[in-house]
Amino acid sequence: MNTPLISIVIPAYNAEKYIEECLNSILNQTFQEWECIIVNDGSTDNTFAIIENFATKDERFSCHSIPNSGSAKVPRDKAISYAKAEWVIDIDADDFIDNDVLEKLYARAMETGADIVYMRMKFFDEEKSENFGFIPTQVLIGKKAVMLTIPKWLIGAKGIVKKELWVTCSTFNSEIKHINVDEYDTREMLIKAKTVAFEDVIYHYRQHSSSITKKISAKFFDTLITDKMLENLFSEHFGHGSRQKLLVSQYRMKELIAKRVFLFRVGSKLQADERKKIKKMIKEHYMALDCTYSYTLFEIISFCRFIVGAGLRYFYIILL
Repeated sequence: MNTPLISIVIPAYNAEKYIEECLNSILNQTFQEWECIIVNDGSTDNTFAIIENFATKDERFSCHSIPNSGSAKVPRDKAISYAKAEWVIDIDADDFIDNDVLEKLYARAMETGADIVYMRMKFFDEEKSENFGFIPTQVLIGKKAVMLTIPKWLIGAKGIVKKELWVTCSTFNSEIKHINVDEYDTREMLIKAKTVAFEDVIYHYRQHSSSITKKISAKFFDTLITDKMLENLFSEHFGHGSRQKLLVSQYRMKELIAKRVFLFRVGSKLQADERKKIKKMIKEHYMALDCTYSYTLFEIISFCRFIVGAGLRYFYIILL
């Protein structure tokens, strides 16, 4: 097989219901110069057999297996380390792409010379689908593009990215593997990209109740770690007192408050040791807040309530 122009990387864990649709969407691409690297993350269902079937029929598919890591980041990074192409696109095993995605993303990359080309995302479930984000017509420098993700995502985060950006990401092949570390990785790559372009083609993102982000567990609160990492990232690249870092700090504070409220509402569904661990994590993150920006009155009151503790807990919830 000739050296591919695009490497498609797919982390897969117990994806037997959806991965065939995902791989068929790749097989049906109008663009042919690709390889697809799937890393099976210790699946216990029929996922590996389905992948092997595709690899037998088309040599552009390759499959690797690792013991279950508990995080999509580990198999994704592993797949990227095997990638031969200059460009990488990561696809989740339960999602799929339109047939012209690779062709149009690559053409846009060649036209603009951008380091990243993102596309439109369409969220869907069993009942409905809806487009997410908008497609800027102009090419943006990376530091401007990343501001379309703070405090909320205004653009999709799927597309082709130069492999160099992936492998130089500070968390690449690291021990960091909490559930939403990809939100940090994406922002870091955007900041480091010279230019970012966009193309109006569709990535179909499946939403379903089995997603780990929908489950109530201690892992759900690991997002607080990513929020702190993002605050440090923006401080490093924009300056400690910058408007950009301020936005991230304010977002982090609001997420801490939201997680505290969420813990109160779902705490009874968690084991006692999980509740203790989560409470400790939230308290540590409150104590580590950057207090160099001006908090809103709501944030100050909420913070004081948290410090006072259990005595005001029920009053805290009622007021919110």
